[in-house]
Amino acid sequence: MSEPPGPDDPAFAATYQAMIEHDRERAVAELEALVAAKPACAPAWAMLMLAHHRRLDFVSGTAATEALLALDPTHHEGLQQLAFNLTACGNYERAVAAYRRAHAITRSPLSAYMVAVLLHRLGRLEEAAQAYGTILAASDPAGLEVLGILRGVMNLLRDQGQPLAADRFAHMLNLRYRQNPVLVSSFLVDRDQSSPFHEWLGLVDKATLGAVLARGMAAEPGAGRVPETFNLPAEQDALMRFAASEPDTLYIVKPARGSGGQGIHVTGDVTALAGLSDVVVQRYISNPWLIDGRKGHLRIYALITQAAPLRAYIYREGIVRIAPEPYDLSPDRLADVAMHVTNTALHLDHPGLMISQDETRDDEGAIRSLSALLRRMAAEGHDPDVVFGEIRSLVAWFLRQLEREGFFARQAALGSTRSFGPKLIGFDILLDADGHPWLIELQSNPAAKGAPLVNKINAEMFANIFRMSVGVLAEDSLSDTDLAALRSDPVALAAAELAHETRRSALFSSLSD
Repeated sequence: MSEPPGPDDPAFAATYQAMIEHDRERAVAELEALVAAKPACAPAWAMLMLAHHRRLDFVSGTAATEALLALDPTHHEGLQQLAFNLTACGNYERAVAAYRRAHAITRSPLSAYMVAVLLHRLGRLEEAAQAYGTILAASDPAGLEVLGILRGVMNLLRDQGQPLAADRFAHMLNLRYRQNPVLVSSFLVDRDQSSPFHEWLGLVDKATLGAVLARGMAAEPGAGRVPETFNLPAEQDALMRFAASEPDTLYIVKPARGSGGQGIHVTGDVTALAGLSDVVVQRYISNPWLIDGRKGHLRIYALITQAAPLRAYIYREGIVRIAPEPYDLSPDRLADVAMHVTNTALHLDHPGLMISQDETRDDEGAIRSLSALLRRMAAEGHDPDVVFGEIRSLVAWFLRQLEREGFFARQAALGSTRSFGPKLIGFDILLDADGHPWLIELQSNPAAKGAPLVNKINAEMFANIFRMSVGVLAEDSLSDTDLAALRSDPVALAAAELAHETRRSALFSSLSD
């Protein structure tokens, strides 16, 4: 392995950016060694900051960013990253100050917007109103940034008991939406995904998620299908005991904070895993449902529109991603990730990866629609309603476990529901050969763009979310009595919001039905 370039080498940044994308753990180890040897090297701290961000390690990322800013107090990316990390750690008070500092130097519209959002969450409504007013006055009325501001003001005014004033901003948003539904709705979804309740980001850590799932299975035995999962090194003894009781079992090994299929391998030799750290080991579902002889996984979407009481929906369309090589469990093929790992991004250079460029052809190539898969399963004798019903039950079970653990109560206690946008979650689910779903991973920020079929499915879903979350509540059909209640009664206002959301739910099906 060749020696990586030093921070004074012109190739330093490009080399480590590539390493962070393809071998994050190695990048972190090398960069930590470099900053230990050269603590005054700002470029090394900047790269380490980026590496921790890509690993979603916000605590370590905060420390690296603070070290960078101590060396370079006006580092634009560092200023933005520190504020984001503090938000991701739930330190909203410090995050407000950090975003204000970032905006003072970078003049970033996003920083100004986040100040207003966090003030709203902290219950400092008058300060939030002033912040929104300042950035609204300085914004381009035809620009994209104004969309988040308009929606923020709409929700803030409702929290301030001014629903009719809020409707004026809903009118503005609806006008922009009618001009370009895809652009407007996708922008707002992206804004919401970049600033969720911070505990969602923690669930991306596979070790943290694995612990939640284990508690869920203990609380409701048989209610959820999750492969046995072990976090190393803490649960190494438990893994060895399980392996002794289940001989000839295969295991899939994943970095705890990995993404995009990086660093994953399949093995039948658990003794080779001894000494590993910061990895998750799952029993491998070795009898997957095959699509044209290949393994695939489903991306299923859920939407949270209110934390307490919980309002949650499942989307009735989804995405199926298929491995580029035929499935084969021969011992000499276990190392072949192109057969076992179905993340499309990992196989972009594989000659067997065929992705249709025609969004209307949803049953060919490596990316297909959930509808197409269910049609195939129906043709093969499976009831698609039963299959989707089991998927729905699996998603509902997971959300019930979060509710049992106080997840949604903590969000509700932190700030008004209206200070959080609708939360879209991606569930990675594997069907076994009998058509039963298994929950494999959770995506807190599922990719919004991709192949033409992905773009089509997501565009329709984002538009659906917009129509549910942005609406004029004081409709012309309201009686004088109902209008007066809307203006004076918070319960009537909340009921009107729910009615609007329910009428426009379309492909989003309530998980409480």
